[in-house]
Amino acid sequence: MWTINLNGMLLLLAIPAEPEPDDAGSGSDEDDGKQGKIGTKKAKRLAMKQEKKEQREADMALLAEKRKQLEADLQLRKEEEARQEEEERIRKEEERKAKEEQDRRDYEEYLLLKESFTVDDEGQETLEEEQERNLLQQFIEYLQQKKVVQLDDLAAHFNLKIHEVVERIESLQDEGTINGVIDDRGKFIYISEEEMKSVAKFIQQNGRVSISDVAAASNRLINLEPTES
Repeated sequence: MWTINLNGMLLLLAIPAEPEPDDAGSGSDEDDGKQGKIGTKKAKRLAMKQEKKEQREADMALLAEKRKQLEADLQLRKEEEARQEEEERIRKEEERKAKEEQDRRDYEEYLLLKESFTVDDEGQETLEEEQERNLLQQFIEYLQQKKVVQLDDLAAHFNLKIHEVVERIESLQDEGTINGVIDDRGKFIYISEEEMKSVAKFIQQNGRVSISDVAAASNRLINLEPTES
């Protein structure tokens, strides 16, 4: 330590002593190095921990985003399925209505067609009845004109069988439409109303007469010649 008198003031100056070499100094440096290494490792561990935390948070955020996207996709799929189901329902309903309308039109057409068939059938029946009446009238007129006709010729002329001709003649006689006889040689002899009256008058005038007398008179009273021109 130094003492200096400066203008009546005493100044004490402390002069630091030079440090003495100490082996403990090198040991402190080593401790500082060790502490530095420990700090670096800890920093790395903290950095890794932070990195893992950030990675975990990032993974969780990504998972949440995927879950959100999956839910959105699922909702879209449900909406699409609902839309398709509604379209299918509408389509089936339209098909049902169209089928009902087609069935209704078909039924109306069937009724119209059935009615036309009924009219046609009635018309056909009327036409057939008219043709039958005309044919029957022709049959009667043919007998009246021919007076005497072979049954097989009569059947051929009207495209009938012989038994049908006989049945028709008998039916007309039963109705009183025609008069006549069928002889044993297969001939039909037509007798007009006037001729029948003449024969009946002959019998009444002559009283009891034999068949031969009637036959003889018939040859005179009944005209057997055809009347057709």
